Order: sequence, then C-alpha cells, then structure tokens
Amino acid sequence: MKFLCCSKTRGRLSMLGSASFLLYCFLSQVAMEESMVSKMTVKLLKRLGESAKENWQKALAAHQLGCVLLERQEFNTAQRSFEDAVEAGHVYSMAGVARAKNKLGQQYSAYKLMCYVISEYKPAGWMYQERSLYNIGKEKELDLSTATKMDPTLLFPYKYRAVAKMEEKQIRAAILEIDKIIGFKLSPDCLELRAWFFIALEDYGNAIRDIRVILTLEPNYMMFGEKVRGDYMIEVLSRLVQKWSQADCWMCLYEKWSSVDDVGSLAIIHQMLESDPANSVLQFRQSLLLLRLNCQKSAMRSLRLARNHSSSEHERLVYEGWILYDTGNREESLSRAEKSLSIQRSFEAFFLKAYVLADTSLNPESSSSVIQLLEEALRCPSDGLRKGQALNNLGSIYVDCGNLDQAAGCYKNALDIKHTRAHQGLARVYHLRNQRKAAYDEMTKLVEKAQNNASAYEKRSEYCDDREMAKQDLDTATELDPLRTYPYRYRAAVSMDDQKENEAVEELTKALNFRPDLQMLHLRAAFYDSIGNTTSALRDCQAALCLDPNHTDTLDLYNRAHNSVIQN
Repeated sequence: MKFLCCSKTRGRLSMLGSASFLLYCFLSQVAMEESMVSKMTVKLLKRLGESAKENWQKALAAHQLGCVLLERQEFNTAQRSFEDAVEAGHVYSMAGVARAKNKLGQQYSAYKLMCYVISEYKPAGWMYQERSLYNIGKEKELDLSTATKMDPTLLFPYKYRAVAKMEEKQIRAAILEIDKIIGFKLSPDCLELRAWFFIALEDYGNAIRDIRVILTLEPNYMMFGEKVRGDYMIEVLSRLVQKWSQADCWMCLYEKWSSVDDVGSLAIIHQMLESDPANSVLQFRQSLLLLRLNCQKSAMRSLRLARNHSSSEHERLVYEGWILYDTGNREESLSRAEKSLSIQRSFEAFFLKAYVLADTSLNPESSSSVIQLLEEALRCPSDGLRKGQALNNLGSIYVDCGNLDQAAGCYKNALDIKHTRAHQGLARVYHLRNQRKAAYDEMTKLVEKAQNNASAYEKRSEYCDDREMAKQDLDTATELDPLRTYPYRYRAAVSMDDQKENEAVEELTKALNFRPDLQMLHLRAAFYDSIGNTTSALRDCQAALCLDPNHTDTLDLYNRAHNSVIQN
C-alpha cells in the first residue's frame, strides 16, 4: 500500500488507465476492512478518486472517502466528499450528506434533505431509516416501521425497537424483536445486544452463548462500546454458571444439532475449542456450521485453521480439498480427496469425493459412483453427526435415481441417530409415492423439532392440499427469513393465476427492492411481457442477464420482447 501511494508509482499507474482504478478499488477495500480510520485508507481512496475516469467511478470513490472521513469525525470534508458523489449521480450519498450535517448540528437540515430524497426518488427502505435518525416520537417509529416493511434486512430498526422495549422494562419483548433478525442474519452487534438483554434477565447461560457466537464470527470482538474484550466477558460470566466437561459439551452438541439449533451448536464448539484450541475436527465442524449460516468469510477462516492444525497428511489433504471446493476449484478438490484416500481410507475423504462428484455432474454412472463412495464413508469410523449427514446425502442420491425404498431406509437410519433434517428427505419420498398427507405430517415433525426454521415451513407448504394453509406456511417462512425467494414467487404466481396482474408484480417488486434475484427478475419480466408492458420486461431481462448472461429462459424472453419492440 505504501509503495502504491508514493508519487513515483502514481505516475506509472496513470499509464495503465482504467486498470489503475481497479487496483486502487481493490486495495482501498482491503484497507477499509482493516481500519476505517487509518491515514493509509484515506490515501488509497484519494488515489482511487484520482484514477477515476467515468462518473460511476468518481461517485464510488467520493462516496467511500466520505464514509471514511465521517468515521474519522472530519465532518466538513466528509460532507464535501458526499456532495461530490451526489454530483456524479450517486443518490445514496445524500444520506451521507445528511449524516454529516447532523453531526455538525444541522439536524433539521438533515431531516429536510431526507424528506426531499423520499419525495423526489422512488422510495426505498434505507431512505426512511435515514430520515428516522433525525425524527422523534411517533414519526420516528413510523419511519422505522416503513423501513422494515420495505426492506426487512435493515438492522437498525430492529435494534432501535429492541432498545426502546428494554427501556420500558419489556426485556422479553426486546429479545423477541432482536430475534427476528438473528433468525436469518447473524450480526455481531445484534448478538451483543441480545447478550446484554439476557444479562439483564440474569440468564447468563444464553448471554455466554451469544458472546461465544460473536467471537466465532470475530475473534477479537470488543464489547460495551469497544471497551471490553469478548473473551473477558465470558470469563466473568462463566463464574455464574455451571461448569461443563468436554463430555458434557459433546452431549449438548448432539442435542443442539438434532434440534437444528445452529447458533447453539456454534457456541458449544467455541467452548470446546477453548480447552482444545488446536482440534482440527472441531474447527472443521465449526466451518460447516458457519457455511450453513451464510458466514462464508468466518467459515473459510475456520477451515484454514483446521488445515493448519491437522495431525496427519491425509487429514490436511481433506481440509485443503474443502478449501479448494469452496473457492470453485472442483478438479483440484477431487485430486486432494483421492490423494488422501491413497494414504488412508477415512470417512471425510470419501465424503468429500462423493460431495464434489455429486455437485459436478449427476448422470447414472456418476450417481452409482457417489453411492459407492458414501457407502464406503459409512463403513469408516466417524460420529453420528457426520454419519447422519452422509445418510441424508445418500438418500438424496437414491431419490434422484428413483430408488425410493433405499432412500426411505437411509432417511430413517439418519433419523435413528437424530439427524433431524432427514424428515425433509423422507417427506419428499412420501410425496413421490403420492402420499401427500404422510409427506405433510413428516414435515410437521421437522417444524416442531426445528422451531422457527423458515426452510421447514417453506418445504411443508409444498405438501399442503389447501392453498390457504400453504400460504400461511409461506407467510411464516417470509416472516422468519425474508431473504428466501420461493414464497414471493409462489404468492406472485397465485395472484397471476387469479388474474391479479398488478398484485403479482407488486409481490415480486417487494422482494426485488432489497434482494436482486435471477428467478424473480425473470418471473417479473414474464409477467410484464404477458400484460404487454414490453419496456419493463426488457429492463428486467437485462437486469437478470447481468446476474447470469447465459440464462436460456431469460435470453429467449429478451429476444422475443426485443423483436416485438422492433416490429411495432
């Protein structure tokens, strides 16, 4: 970074043209993640601005510099930087201007600016969230409610409402409010807030659980306004709860795993690693849980630690294989699995090879190979947690091959060792046998065991004979996890079937406002095309093709719509 900030190097980079912008964009992103307030970050962002040629580049550089200057409490220069971004066409930077004005004591001016943004541009959740910062009383609550309705993934409204309930001594209600977002988005600051609520209830066990999960995501996390280390808080609170042995932890991990409590499982593994920090098996399990919770960066860190702490060559090769697989290098991943197996037969090596093969291409020949590999894996020593997953995967392959009896056997064996997610596979078998009631009942068991699991409600809706019951399950799924796209697509399709075209489009738009998704964009384009709104159909096709330029259905729809415009 120092080398690339010196004047001599800047002269050389200017010869590269647009390539220098991309380099500084990458470096400044790294610098911001390392420290938002360092002088090096400011220098790199200034170089980014100097290398910007197009308006969007200038807007991006100015906006990011504004964010850093705001964090450094240089409010006047931050405001100017945000205004430069606005001038380059970046509407979102008006929020930055408003924040800088507010910090300079101009709260009413900030409020009026956000009112202007809401009135002049298509309203979005972030606009109402920003205006709420300069509001008070009922108007503030109304803005935050609107923000959540338009974009349920915004964190601040939940945190504000939770703290407001806490101040009114409604601690349980505060926890329920913050639970709404932790259910689908693991955020350290939300987990910290919930930990404080549990401390207020003197529920130190759950407080420790949340702090352990925070430290799994960010090992050096500082709590209480960045004044107290997270591990120190655990040390203090641990004096107030019963001590667990490693055996107790394993039993509790099985219990959490079988109740599909991934957050609880993460906390248990963190506790186990405290007394055995170089345990590669636990670090690997930690990475699997983090991936399931969509925490890719933390998962990769855990996986690398597992590789670094491997006790043998064959184990290290397996973890390297998973790292390669997760970074899109399937062939190299397969090679590592095979090399590991040449040294020693192991459950994890067979499982990795089967997983990669199943994901690469699943024709009858490769399906047979995957089945053999999983059966070999199950013959190797391992624990119930992993064997349950292998049985579940084996059941899925049998279903794809049409061997429903073998699939049912695998799922039932998985359930016998408390792999609760196997209820979903067994429900699928019943459905394929035209036993819809049995499928629905099987999914109900999963809903009951894995409480507040959006996936379980979504899947159960597929086996509802009653449309209203299906809608209730999908509404619950959306409430628990608004990022899941299937419920929106289903509700939109139902509205379209009922010839309520505007409602169908509105349902998809609701989600697309905060979640650009290929399938939803394609579906909305098809709806627009069917009602003769060709311009909007083309726009959605173009957006979808930005996400996947080779999406065949969207390409066909785009060509039809484009030809229609030319002919007219």
